[in-house]
Amino acid sequence: MTTLVTGATGFAGINIVRALAEAGEQVVALDTVGASDECHRYITDLEEKIDFVVGDVLDATRTLKIAKETGAQRIVHAAAITPPRDVELAMPSHIINVNLMGTVNMLDIARKISAERFVFVSSSGVYGAPKDNSQPVKEEANTQPGNLYGICKLACELLMNRYKQLFGLSTVVGRMAAIYGPMERVTASRGNPSLIYKLMHAHLEGRSISVRGGDFVSDYTHVTDASTIWRNLALADELNHDIYNVSSGVAYPLTNVLETLQGLEPTFNFSYRDSTEDVDIEIRPESERGALDLTRPITEFGFSPKYNLRDGLEAYLKWAREYPTLFPST
Repeated sequence: MTTLVTGATGFAGINIVRALAEAGEQVVALDTVGASDECHRYITDLEEKIDFVVGDVLDATRTLKIAKETGAQRIVHAAAITPPRDVELAMPSHIINVNLMGTVNMLDIARKISAERFVFVSSSGVYGAPKDNSQPVKEEANTQPGNLYGICKLACELLMNRYKQLFGLSTVVGRMAAIYGPMERVTASRGNPSLIYKLMHAHLEGRSISVRGGDFVSDYTHVTDASTIWRNLALADELNHDIYNVSSGVAYPLTNVLETLQGLEPTFNFSYRDSTEDVDIEIRPESERGALDLTRPITEFGFSPKYNLRDGLEAYLKWAREYPTLFPST
């Protein structure tokens, strides 16, 4: 069968493409930019299963034509802008247009082609910063997004639910934790890379890095594990819920990440700062989010994360050294 993936050359997107192709799916990989040499290299063993197509989720007419011509039966919608705060300030309407109206276009396309499943790549950012991180965050938790990215994700989830009610679409949401790993890089759409990417970039350049907020926790999740859950959401015959967390299910303080990386790479240098001055990485309280509850993926799909923190960082280090062009000199 054929699955259309939007945002397919992006960080989450290319890993979802790979996971689907590994499961035997034909994948139509749609993005506003053509696939880079690194993208082709990353999926070279599966290239016969993947068709890269240039298209824009804001161009509904062309994207519908692509979906019909390729016989797409499922859609995984991963296209989005992940903006840092300065980009939010500079172009809020563009972010909303791509992240919200792009999703509306893809929902309409799913309706018009009678898609068997519409999977939305959402974010744990919709939860905001829970007051209590002592227990894993369940999908029923209160939502209180704190930036345009999270607000648009939550709005899209609500729209999906209404489309499901109106048109009988099979829709499902996968809310990702703090993913890291292969094929992350800074792009026009992803100007705010993960904390672990920043650490890896500094290490590969031989830079010492200063941090503030080492006690704050996050559910750092290797993108391969995240993509396995998204693949399950796309391919499962039946789903028992509308929303699933996509994570490792374990929260780690930043100090654990730093010390684990240093244990793997003794030359990795970092220092803690109490002041906000001259800090390379600062974790603010409003950004802290604990573990996401994994009961649903475990119960329904038998999901078990492949990577713990140490194994994930070790695998990422090995991969990063093979793709130095994705860590350009600063």
